[in-house]
Amino acid sequence: MAKKKKKSRLAKKIQRRVVKGVIIPLIILLFAYVFISAADHFDLNIGVDVDLGGYGIFDLIGADEDEEETTSIPKAPIVTEGDEVAFHFIDVGQGDAILITTAEGNILIDTSEKSEREALVNYLAEQNITSLKYLILTHTDADHIGSADYVVENYDVDTVMMTDYTATTKTYERLLTAIENKGTNVIIPELRYVFTLGSLQMTVIAPTEKFDDPNEMSLVIKAVHGETSLMFTGDAEVESEEGILENWSAAELKVDILKVGHHGSDSSTTQAFLDALDPDAAVISCGEGNSYGHPHAEVVDRLTAKGVTIYRTDKDGTVVIISDGKEWNLVDN
Repeated sequence: MAKKKKKSRLAKKIQRRVVKGVIIPLIILLFAYVFISAADHFDLNIGVDVDLGGYGIFDLIGADEDEEETTSIPKAPIVTEGDEVAFHFIDVGQGDAILITTAEGNILIDTSEKSEREALVNYLAEQNITSLKYLILTHTDADHIGSADYVVENYDVDTVMMTDYTATTKTYERLLTAIENKGTNVIIPELRYVFTLGSLQMTVIAPTEKFDDPNEMSLVIKAVHGETSLMFTGDAEVESEEGILENWSAAELKVDILKVGHHGSDSSTTQAFLDALDPDAAVISCGEGNSYGHPHAEVVDRLTAKGVTIYRTDKDGTVVIISDGKEWNLVDN
């Protein structure tokens, strides 16, 4: 039986240096990356503002030099003709980002998480978007304004429309700094505020009063293009929906397409609200396999029971709907 050979003093010394000089720093770097990523995802103010720029730990350390780089081929832009309007519900994971393109200009509603910036920017590039008439930020949660500062800084934004709610997060602070640096016009609209872009008319439906919860303070906006109508709800929940029902008639609320509130959470899309809107189709923006379980079964069941056609970004990818003012159609994307 062979005896186990003892390590020499030199070998032991080299081993200790490897552990101290390589392995331990790698472990520290790994823990730091996990901590910072978690802080960034949940928008925690830890006193250190580190933007990993969408890179992973192995990207930061350095990939294998022999690894072949792959590049994705951009998709052709969605083409509209004449007075058509396109509504793009962009697949940005567990967040919201909705692009509206018209012959007179473009509107972006929310910008999703900062971690989904690459997906957002790539899609805007595919659609040849360099300017926005309006950047509408429904509320201050990071999964809705995560890349808003970047959009303000890097695109020609005429007006930022915001809800009347002040947050204390670093994400919100970065947004305000970007707006100030660029001198961008800001509107905090009141209830029933109406604005237009060509033949597209947008009306602020909510918030109907001042709430303490940022979700309930979501801007809810109805868009009307000829005979086509849509409702964008942000993360509005039960209290906001009740206020909407008290301030607007069912005839005023009726729409063809509903952007389901709060990513399909059962805290939104109550039966009474759904009955008043009576949509033909609904779009749910949520991330595949998200930890929140969105969309919740109760909401899907309510929509299904009413015969509403459901589109989901986690299953269908980016959903694009084009209206010519008389009818709307889903684009095979």
